[in-house]
Amino acid sequence: MAREYLIELYRRLAPIYEEVYGVEQRLKYWLILSQVGEKVVDAGCGVGLAFEVLKSYVVCLDISLDMLERARAKSGEWGDLILADYWLPPFRENAFISALFISSVEPELFEKLHAVWRQIAYKFFYEFRGKWRIFEQRN
Repeated sequence: MAREYLIELYRRLAPIYEEVYGVEQRLKYWLILSQVGEKVVDAGCGVGLAFEVLKSYVVCLDISLDMLERARAKSGEWGDLILADYWLPPFRENAFISALFISSVEPELFEKLHAVWRQIAYKFFYEFRGKWRIFEQRN
């Protein structure tokens, strides 16, 4: 999808996102809670539900300023917000223990996106419409 289309879509979705998807999305974070560790990046974080569930340091990265504005209220002392495209990650090598891509990338792109991020984190959690793929780097 074109970047401009996504930004407009999420601008419209931001005000109702939690009402429509909140319960479903929180459950996905609960499923991986014990596995993510500390120093987490949630790529395509939306309204910041990871802050509520993970209760550890999270960098919330999203392409939508509207989504990040809603995430700000949840972030508190639990993390930071970054406006960026996850296809162009603004992070150094080994910056995170885990990278989460929850409902943010379609399964046919998991491997391609993993190639972009593989030096940034050790564990990767990809999910889209119930399809999961988990990668763990070995040192």
